[in-house]
Amino acid sequence: MNAESSANLAGSEEEVGGEGFPRLQSESVLLLQFSSLPEPPTQNAILMLRRCFGRVVFFRNNTTFPPDFYLEAPELKEIGAACASLESRRKNALWKLARFGRYVLALRRELASRQYRLVVIHDYFALLAFHLAQKSAQYRGFVWFNSYDVIEPDSRPGRFTIQKMVISRHEKLFEDVDFFSLPTEERKRWYPIDRVKRGVFVIPNFPAVTYYQRFQSRRRTAPKDVIRLIYMGALGPGHGYEEIIPLLKTPVAGRSLALVLKGWIEETYKRTLIDLAQRDDVLDRLEFVGYGPYPQVAELAASCAIGLALFTGQNVMNRTLGTASNKIYEYAAVGMPVIFLDTPYWRSHFEHRSWAFFTDLTERSIRGTIETILSRYNEASAAAFQDFRDGFNFEKVFLPALRTVVNALSNSTNV
Repeated sequence: MNAESSANLAGSEEEVGGEGFPRLQSESVLLLQFSSLPEPPTQNAILMLRRCFGRVVFFRNNTTFPPDFYLEAPELKEIGAACASLESRRKNALWKLARFGRYVLALRRELASRQYRLVVIHDYFALLAFHLAQKSAQYRGFVWFNSYDVIEPDSRPGRFTIQKMVISRHEKLFEDVDFFSLPTEERKRWYPIDRVKRGVFVIPNFPAVTYYQRFQSRRRTAPKDVIRLIYMGALGPGHGYEEIIPLLKTPVAGRSLALVLKGWIEETYKRTLIDLAQRDDVLDRLEFVGYGPYPQVAELAASCAIGLALFTGQNVMNRTLGTASNKIYEYAAVGMPVIFLDTPYWRSHFEHRSWAFFTDLTERSIRGTIETILSRYNEASAAAFQDFRDGFNFEKVFLPALRTVVNALSNSTNV
């Protein structure tokens, strides 16, 4: 360890989430993202990195994402003209390739500036961009790739697409990686982790105490009038909405039901759900809350009574969601009981948690599950808060990995 790095680390830890937090104030870190918007786990990583490094630069494809959508905005370098995410998805392959090419060239210039000894990459397209840019930029620092989404084994991308380039170079890309992290142990077999040079971390998609601690003093009790059920995330088929909407017309345990859906939704599918609610005369009990600032998510969740974590899909992503679905732990962080699909998989992960309840999505089962939750509400809510504080928080799982990376930086002379 050089003298400067030793000075930065010595006596420089502060308490965050009950654990010592390493700090390297003289270092800058470059965070890369191309193919998606900053989802909660990326936002939490930014929050933690900003408490460790003197400068965090977020180098991203400029799909529209205002600074106030972040928990804490980093220094932003957004490449290309601003373009809404849904609009960019509808663009043709040539437009997407040209956009990606500009990102690669800009990244090469950024890496060649020699400002960074650590690059943290948050999606596959950004990893490909780094792979294409690093050699000519003569980058010699460390690379940490964090992946939330596996490449589905049966995916068949178009011939002239960025995804095709990623798949064709999959193993080669991992030869650039010093550290690799993913949200669940179950997904390891879909990655060539034997190519990773230094370390592999499992970092579940838990919310951060740093942000959610403001809700920890709130004492939850069972709602006395309206039971607001909430599902947060990408809104599409396979999450039980069609089974729940018809039940909104009939009270449970003397209380009315309402369904809150928070996140992106295609207009055609939204119309389907609205038509279903109109047919059952419950449209006034169905609420759509669009995609918006992440800091507002917790406040919305705290205004609801029961969280929904219903997944009926059978692809790799849906079959390995145990510690990868951030919404589950965001519900727990505000003291909400959670309803899961009654399968062996979900029971193996949550049956021993007193805030977890199960349904087979039949009318009788859903209503019975809600009644059971209401009868145990205070106990379940307190247990959810406690489990979040004790272990289901981002600091608990991220800081050990961060310390490993910081130690590697401190012991390296790479520039």
